[in-house]
Amino acid sequence: MSSIPGNSSKEISSDKSLLRAAVGIDDMAVYIPSLYLPLTGEFSRQRDIDPEKLTRGIGVERMAVPDAHEDAATMAAMSLLELMRRCDLQPGDIGKIYLGTESAVDEAKAMGTYVIGMLERVYGSGSFQGCSTVEFKSACIGTTLALESISYWVAAGEDERIGVVIATDVARYPLHSPGEYTQGAGSVSLLVKRDPRIAALEQIYGCFTRDENDFFRPLGCATATVNGKHSNQCYLDAMQGAFASYAAQAAQKGLIAPKRGECTTDWIEHLLFHIPYPRMVEYASAAILRQDWRNSRHWKNVEAEIGVEPEPQNYADLEKYQVDLAGYARSFARSRYFQQAYNAKVKDSAALSRQVGNIYTGSIYLGLASLLELRKVQAKERLCFGAYGSGCSALVFSARAMPGISSVPSRGLFERLERRREISLQEYELLHEGEGKESLNRPSEEFVLARIDHQGYRHYEYVR
Repeated sequence: MSSIPGNSSKEISSDKSLLRAAVGIDDMAVYIPSLYLPLTGEFSRQRDIDPEKLTRGIGVERMAVPDAHEDAATMAAMSLLELMRRCDLQPGDIGKIYLGTESAVDEAKAMGTYVIGMLERVYGSGSFQGCSTVEFKSACIGTTLALESISYWVAAGEDERIGVVIATDVARYPLHSPGEYTQGAGSVSLLVKRDPRIAALEQIYGCFTRDENDFFRPLGCATATVNGKHSNQCYLDAMQGAFASYAAQAAQKGLIAPKRGECTTDWIEHLLFHIPYPRMVEYASAAILRQDWRNSRHWKNVEAEIGVEPEPQNYADLEKYQVDLAGYARSFARSRYFQQAYNAKVKDSAALSRQVGNIYTGSIYLGLASLLELRKVQAKERLCFGAYGSGCSALVFSARAMPGISSVPSRGLFERLERRREISLQEYELLHEGEGKESLNRPSEEFVLARIDHQGYRHYEYVR
């Protein structure tokens, strides 16, 4: 075994959980709009932002932008169509389509019905009538809750058909707002079945929930309200709480059994987190590893590099303690020992997000796609997912890479991103405000929003 901080010297890859967890992700497809806006150059100049703040401080280089004919529903249909073609699926093979989004196109009608209607323009009228669909809304954690739910349906074995989970979102904030440069758009479709090729879910879910105003979008509002610093802290609090819950359950059930001096992350090769912006996954992993390492052999190495962590009993002034503790957390995140673990376990999951931006419910699965495209995951390795939804809640769960993972073809996502069309700041602003009525790229072999009628009903077509 390697000597990466957070990896045990023992054999991590016991086959027990692979045998116990035979339901999971067999394949996935990703759709990203064909337009993008560079965040350096014209954007950073006009917004008076140092480009280094964007590319290094935030970690985003390009923002995916939907064209005039696109919305969250068309993107969902596009990723599902690609998944079906990749896996040679027919409508009758799919029993359920669960869709996670916070970019709903209707207050009542499930987006999945629009998606099914679009797919029937390709596969034939009524071809999906035996398939059920529902929409999950819980900010950015919605798709993960959909995945948890559909995995239990598949595991029950009462229906031989497979399930599909779709994440689809357009992250939109007001022009000139602090959240503007974290926008993005895209959709991810996951094929969930028994005996999956990519990863088997271990069906342990650590959760954390509380009522917060960190991020929300009131009824009738086109853009979200974000309380930035508070939102970041809610994310970290929820992730730490959910990870502690996961670790306790995993130990109780014997899935992860740290020996003296070991900790939970010694048993995990890949940590994936919700990615509102790539730098946030570094903050999240620092919070998790600092929490997990504190009572393990790793802590001596941390203290040798950055000193002893402040303890409240040594302070008469609570505010001074909190300031010193925050400084220690920053030192931990900059430490060589942490950075070595971060580079090995976390960093590569944000590769695609740097070129796309935030896709809300799908960002954590875009992280999985990054690892798969880079061929970073090997059979039997454990992946631990930390999903977050503002408002706020977190879910931490794990999966084991299956022997068939190497047989799943690449999607060519990095090459596809390089073929996108760069747009100007003016073109982006017109599209953002809904004033760009004509598509910048002529639709071809894709679903389009054709019109919205006098009742507000949306009509979609497939352009060949």
